[in-house]
Amino acid sequence: MEPAKARRSLEKGKEPARDRRKEERVKRKGSEEKVKEGWKGKEEKRKGRDETPKEPERKGDVAEPEGDKKPVREKEEDKSSGALTPPAVGPSEKNKQIIVLGLDGAGKTSVLHSLASNKVQHSVAPTQGFNAVCINTQDRQMEFLEIGGSEPFRSYWETYLSKGLLLIFVVDSADHNRLPEAKKHLHQLIGTNPILPLVVFANKQDLEEAYRITDIHDALALSEVGNDRKMFLFGTQVTENGSEIPSIMQDAKDLIAHLAADVQ
Repeated sequence: MEPAKARRSLEKGKEPARDRRKEERVKRKGSEEKVKEGWKGKEEKRKGRDETPKEPERKGDVAEPEGDKKPVREKEEDKSSGALTPPAVGPSEKNKQIIVLGLDGAGKTSVLHSLASNKVQHSVAPTQGFNAVCINTQDRQMEFLEIGGSEPFRSYWETYLSKGLLLIFVVDSADHNRLPEAKKHLHQLIGTNPILPLVVFANKQDLEEAYRITDIHDALALSEVGNDRKMFLFGTQVTENGSEIPSIMQDAKDLIAHLAADVQ
């Protein structure tokens, strides 16, 4: 065989082998590209997960704020009883208060505001909790603390009375059915302190059905309060709104100032 023909024959025999190797290289390169793309996809997914913003850390049930933002918290309420939370700190020893108590509807707020302004001031709504009033006289300032007379607030009476200078107890002279209840609470209060001065206001004396002073004295059993206690009974009324207080209320105001000064 001639050399040229032999060479062509040999090269012709090698062509299938070269083609197979080329195909293998193409397949291998394609596989490598797929593997690279697979790893690239996984890297992008992982990077996407890493770049996802984290949820804020939680403390209890409230998320911690970002930056200067602060979580808004609702004001906590005593939903079990619905009662008003009393003041956390009672009157100080140097500046004790005059405690004003009585059943709801007796007229405590009207009497107290009338004493403070020397003008008749009617109050329609009952006190729901605590009502603090300062009354100035010629030589001193007196602090009064009225506590609501409805059932939810009576549990605070004895607590604050133990820190008071004296007790003002107001009754509705025309509410005959509740006088026994008023008597019971009054004697429970003064029983805790045998020397605490007591001033009773038999209020609403202007009403036709009102008991007179002597009747109120008997209905409340004031003769049983003890000989060591200073006790005074006034018949009071607040009639025309805006008018000057009756002279009997002015006398009561002067007496209260005198008693407070003696106790202090």
